[in-house]
Amino acid sequence: MNRRELLSKMILATAAVGAAPLAYPMRALAAECSPIPAMPRTLVNFMLNGGADMRFVFMPLPGTLDPVHENLMFSARRNMYESSRTSPTMTYAEMFALEYDVPVGQDFGIHRSCGWLTGEFNAGRVAVVANAYCSRNRRHDQSILNADVGEPDFNELVFERDGWGGRLVEAIGGSANAVELGGSISVFNKGSQEGDRLAQVIHAANVRDIALPNVNASGGGTGRRDVVIRALKGYYQARGEEVLTEQPANWPFHTFFDHNAAFRAFGDDIAARMADCGALPLSLLPTSSGGSFDLFSNSFEQQCRNLYDVCLAPDLFDLRTLSMSYGGWDTHGGQEGRISRNLGDILGTDKGLDRATTEIANLGTNAIDQLVFYFASDFGRQLVTNGDLGTDHGRGIYAVLVGSDVTGGVYGTMFPSSEAVESNGKIPLETHGADIFGETSTENILAEVCEWMQPGSSASVFPNLDPSRVESAGMLNGLMA
Repeated sequence: MNRRELLSKMILATAAVGAAPLAYPMRALAAECSPIPAMPRTLVNFMLNGGADMRFVFMPLPGTLDPVHENLMFSARRNMYESSRTSPTMTYAEMFALEYDVPVGQDFGIHRSCGWLTGEFNAGRVAVVANAYCSRNRRHDQSILNADVGEPDFNELVFERDGWGGRLVEAIGGSANAVELGGSISVFNKGSQEGDRLAQVIHAANVRDIALPNVNASGGGTGRRDVVIRALKGYYQARGEEVLTEQPANWPFHTFFDHNAAFRAFGDDIAARMADCGALPLSLLPTSSGGSFDLFSNSFEQQCRNLYDVCLAPDLFDLRTLSMSYGGWDTHGGQEGRISRNLGDILGTDKGLDRATTEIANLGTNAIDQLVFYFASDFGRQLVTNGDLGTDHGRGIYAVLVGSDVTGGVYGTMFPSSEAVESNGKIPLETHGADIFGETSTENILAEVCEWMQPGSSASVFPNLDPSRVESAGMLNGLMA
């Protein structure tokens, strides 16, 4: 390729550009937006990294447990609640009235930081699977890995392997993709092909800036950045055409040219779709851009924007699974303030998922009814608080699913009476180190979700599934509509 040819390609590169990467334009969904394609059934795997204390979210309605059990539960956890610490004579009923809301017809409360979750439960769209487990140990690294690969008994710290989300999109087949909405790609998304585990993964850390950069023609296109962009586009286009004929098909560096061409075309298509559909809703714009979206976690704000945006382009992403995450759940100290803040960001009224799903519903497509959220954590927390107003690592958790096709309700025993009964000389609710006894493997829960996504897929996603690992036989039948 000579200099004249390169320069001609650079000129064409400038002429072909539309604009710089999209910022946050401030107007509503464009009235002239082309019809948005239908969304297929899509799983949102939401990881709560750090070991979330889901027992904090759900507590029994006063008077529904045996009095001894209720008193033990309150005494095991009361020093976590500021209300009971500042009022030493406060009863469990008084604390509960301040901290929890009772879903319609239920004998337990949901913490008030989770207003959106309570509303979804009342609408019949939330399933709570009690006494679940996704790992047999209390180590963060191993347990997060076990949750991502979908194998509670996996005992090797090997991150170069497939995740259950990756296996699911492979089982679905075709061009299905796992789409990561967070800052880094989790093992959950990875496929089974060694050396090419990201073949069906798209990292959408910022959907509106996912495209390779183009020259900003409206600014004159003469800045240093524009000069570099123009040169690279010209080189890849011109040199790519040459190597197709000059080099054999197995030439390893074809990969770079192929990837550049595919990624540029994909990014330009996404940018065009975002431009066609208009700006982000003001409710999802940060306050710095004139919006009203102001969570504690800025990174989670971005994930919520990404969730909305991928629902504008389900066909371009070929999405079937989405991955989201929120850290900061290792609450060894000062748990109430920290966990309430985190829960509020995600599950609170007019907060993260409430705003995102409201705006997705406003699109007028089928997307909101095709999404199922699955909330996972590496492990749970212990039953008894520690001396620092927090809880230490446990094992058993409450698994939570939210979606229109979820058969709402409680699966399993929310507050097992065995926690208040002496065993081997100890009562769990009086014993430091005791935790929720995990009886239902999350593999069995997720197998039901896989069958909803693609009938017959669970066998390949969870080849070592043991159907007996449930609290009671047949308990999960009908979990998904």
